[in-house]
Amino acid sequence: MISMAMAALLQTAVLSASPTLTYDQAFAENAKSGKPLVVLVGAEWCGACRVMKNSALPQVSQDDVFQEVAFTVVDTDKQQEIAKQVMQGGSIPQLIMFHRTSEGWQQQRLVGAQSPANIIKFLREGVKSSLGKLANRE
Repeated sequence: MISMAMAALLQTAVLSASPTLTYDQAFAENAKSGKPLVVLVGAEWCGACRVMKNSALPQVSQDDVFQEVAFTVVDTDKQQEIAKQVMQGGSIPQLIMFHRTSEGWQQQRLVGAQSPANIIKFLREGVKSSLGKLANRE
């Protein structure tokens, strides 16, 4: 019982140590720094979305790659217009990484609940790809 309480406390501490930006803040961070914009689209009523937000992402945020992206969460019920703009299809959760290139926005996505290992791999590959595209533009 004590270990469950400690795990919940640790997850809360990890989330508060790396606060989630609003969509506008994350978009501005992307424009300023060139970091890929990563958006988790989900809803409070969605069990898989809650697993991603409350279990997988706190673990992912401990990895250095999380600092290389501008991360935000979009709630499909509370932020319908933004959700419509960034989502493809109606399945949630969607984890979407946007890269700004000379040809426009490029994107990659994961759909459905994912393990922390899959998310870290997705982020690392996206950051590496984004850096390569930046180097080619210069």
